[in-house]
Amino acid sequence: MDTLIKQYEGCRLQAYPDPITKGEPYTIGWGSTVNNDGKPFKNGDVISQAMADALLTDYLMKNIVPVFQKIPYSLTIGQKSAIASLCYNVGVPSFLKSKCFTAICKKDFAGIFENWDWGHKQLKGLAKRRANELYWFLRDL
Repeated sequence: MDTLIKQYEGCRLQAYPDPITKGEPYTIGWGSTVNNDGKPFKNGDVISQAMADALLTDYLMKNIVPVFQKIPYSLTIGQKSAIASLCYNVGVPSFLKSKCFTAICKKDFAGIFENWDWGHKQLKGLAKRRANELYWFLRDL
């Protein structure tokens, strides 16, 4: 389920500032901004690879797996990977309010295709990620 996330997020074991704000939130590992205790990471924090992997797994279990349970049919592993990557990138609350989520729940494949492009029109760097996610979502149909 974390294949696409790891492919596109990359892993850094030392905290780094948000590229837009040049400060908080500080990010570490596979894109984590808070530790398991809920405290935000700060400049200079360092974690192990095992901790980075655990933070990602914990986030997926707490935040992404419940999204799968809101979809009224069984998902393939590819579909779960695609949704996990999209949710991790755009945020679960945003995803759950989206036309894309509604289309997924209805198995409206034209709607899924039309609404999956989330952000790549504004940020060209996301085009490849969105295309790959969509491929993984649709490949096992």
